[in-house]
Amino acid sequence: WKDNRTSFHFQEDLKYGRSVDKFGHFYSGIAAAFILRKSYAWAGLSDEAALYWGCTGSLLFQTYVEIEDGFSKWGFDRVDFAADVAGAAWPIAQYHSPFLRNFDFKFSYYPSPGLNSSEGAGFHGQQHLVFDDYEGQTLWLSMKVKNLLPNSVSHLWPEFLCLSVGYAARDVFKKEPYSSVLLALDLDMTKVIPDDTPFLKLLGEALNFIKFPAPAVRISPNAIWYGIYF
Repeated sequence: WKDNRTSFHFQEDLKYGRSVDKFGHFYSGIAAAFILRKSYAWAGLSDEAALYWGCTGSLLFQTYVEIEDGFSKWGFDRVDFAADVAGAAWPIAQYHSPFLRNFDFKFSYYPSPGLNSSEGAGFHGQQHLVFDDYEGQTLWLSMKVKNLLPNSVSHLWPEFLCLSVGYAARDVFKKEPYSSVLLALDLDMTKVIPDDTPFLKLLGEALNFIKFPAPAVRISPNAIWYGIYF
């Protein structure tokens, strides 16, 4: 922001990063709310108060970032802000809807060829930053399959095993970027790590923000099988 100040303005870019950055805003809102929520609970607030204050703090921080962008060459992106609002609201929706607790949003990353290369400079000109390496990022929706199956067959599915649908972008800084949709095995870390102590319970919840490497298949634009997808 320091060297890019201008008058406040709105500006959207729906092509940038094949919308991986939009998913990133949503995911960041959830992650920030989680960190603040746990901090408030540690400070002595009730679970419900910590939830609402954590989500409020997440939204306030991301709103501050968007406003600063509004006073820079990038502009206030209203689509980014909508993703910020949705991400901050997601934990509240889960709190009030047991069904939504069967879904978690996760993140995985493997450095792309564009990182630290001249072609990867991209929109921000910060090719050395992982956050701008959109080709290396995959955002996942993880589903707790056991809870979603009918009772007659749910006992056959391991409680710790999930399925995740992933979204990624490829050839982001080339002439014809494209999107990929993947399906992968996943782990519910709250079931892998025992919750015998508050620390272990917190560890399982925190690690559930990460999609660990696992077998996967790309289902769009064409099928590719991965023994291990990072």
